[in-house]
Amino acid sequence: MNTKLLNKIFSLRITHYALSIAFLSVCVVFFTMSFKIVEKADTYFVMNLGRYIEENGIPYIDPFTIHENLQLVAQQWLSGIFFWEAYKFGGVDGLRWADCIVGIILVVIYWRLCLFVSGENKSLSLVLSFLVGLVVLPAIVPRPHIISMTLLLCEVFFLEKFTRTKDFKFLLPLPILSTLLINFHAAMWVMLFVISLPFFFVKDVRHIKFLLAALAATFLFGLINPYGLGAMTYVFHSYGIDLINKGVVEMMTPTAHDLRGKIFYFSAALMIFSLTKFKTPWRYIFLSGGLMFMAVMHGRNMLLFFFLATFPLAYVWKDFSFDKIFGKRDAQYQNRGIMTLTFFLLLAIIVFFIAEIFKYGFLKLVLPMKILFVSELLFLAYNLLIAKVDGRVIHPKILLKKNLSMFLIAVILGGIFYTTLDTNKKEVDGPYAAAMKFLIKSERPENISLYVNQGYGGLAGNFGIKYYIDSRSEVFIPANNGQEKNILEEYLDFRTGKIYYADFFARYNFTHIITNSKDYHLYGELSRDKNFRVIYESERVEGYEVIRCRIFAPKNGG
Repeated sequence: MNTKLLNKIFSLRITHYALSIAFLSVCVVFFTMSFKIVEKADTYFVMNLGRYIEENGIPYIDPFTIHENLQLVAQQWLSGIFFWEAYKFGGVDGLRWADCIVGIILVVIYWRLCLFVSGENKSLSLVLSFLVGLVVLPAIVPRPHIISMTLLLCEVFFLEKFTRTKDFKFLLPLPILSTLLINFHAAMWVMLFVISLPFFFVKDVRHIKFLLAALAATFLFGLINPYGLGAMTYVFHSYGIDLINKGVVEMMTPTAHDLRGKIFYFSAALMIFSLTKFKTPWRYIFLSGGLMFMAVMHGRNMLLFFFLATFPLAYVWKDFSFDKIFGKRDAQYQNRGIMTLTFFLLLAIIVFFIAEIFKYGFLKLVLPMKILFVSELLFLAYNLLIAKVDGRVIHPKILLKKNLSMFLIAVILGGIFYTTLDTNKKEVDGPYAAAMKFLIKSERPENISLYVNQGYGGLAGNFGIKYYIDSRSEVFIPANNGQEKNILEEYLDFRTGKIYYADFFARYNFTHIITNSKDYHLYGELSRDKNFRVIYESERVEGYEVIRCRIFAPKNGG
């Protein structure tokens, strides 16, 4: 009898796990597929690096720019191979499916971590995972940070398991994670040790000894990489540099003027309130507080904050249940006013999202998102019309279920609305890619010396074109490339007008220059300069503005 009961309970648990994983996976796929690959992202450089390694082996001298003998630590080399293989398998769709797979792994691990620290609070863990996933999914793009984030989240999961169970076996994967991280994204390798620090705040000498031993092995396993200590110390030569902090947007403090910043500061305030209101283990306070501080310093760390610093909410609110908010079933008549107000508030939010999507973005949505949107409309209609008690739509006994359904609809429609923002900027084959395709039709790539904005250098490399600079800012400073000249500083001086454009172009004898009308100064100067000619021009409409992209060539250069 007891065996049958245990089997039944086990079966129900597996069913719950399977349904939760399926729900989160479907959400990740729908939302990830709605974002297109941004052409100026580092994706193209990383992918090009993978292609180069497969054809030529590990590079130690930079092979992509016009500069000679730049020493290189290709700290993302394994990520490059991963994304290049995904691209070879299915083109841009292959990259999107790689995003989906990594995104699903991330969200599911986060959900499982929340479930563990909350004492199996299923509702809280699912809602928290869904919301965090929704916030973070726009950042799940084919770049190494999604792999390093997955590995760091695995580390936190194993450290939390070890801390709770006192079982040393949960520390055994840490050295393996070290080897993977140093090869997929060496710049993040030191974070393995930073994230482990809060887990030393326990009153258990045995715990500390085991953790120190595991971290010693983690350090040794970090030596397993093509660049040795160069990869392990890469972060110390690449970050905390004023020139990079001031010139790279993602290294700046997040602003509350954009949506992402508003969400971050609201989440940070919620974390502070939650951790101070309830008795919380010190490791959670130091982990969340430290990552919050890092995110305030540099916006790029917001992803670390959302995935590694918010899971303690599952512990703090582990006694949470929807019954405590809306009242138990027997007491629903007492909370009818609150539940009714909540119902109409959610309905107003949903109507707003629907109107905005129809007004601005429905036609821009990809097919999976259109299907999801229509499904949500049908679900909303069902939710509004269904009446199980006394034939009344707004009845206290069914309001709880209606409010939960309305909340889910509002969140999903909000996510769809978010994907319609700036859709025109999310083109797979944008104006710069089209310009470069034109260029290689008329010129052999090896004969081209190209100037293009830093953000698009990696894209040029994808076409086999050598260029001046790309978004790997740290590669262009003397501390990393072994040169006396600071290329990044020169580039920033040129962009700010300290170096005259004609002198700069003459210095490097570029054969072609690509820019657009949003780069007002350079575009205007070249358009008026009789020493340059336009060999290609395209235009597109962004809102109420016509953006023109041009290829300029020196007249004396043929």
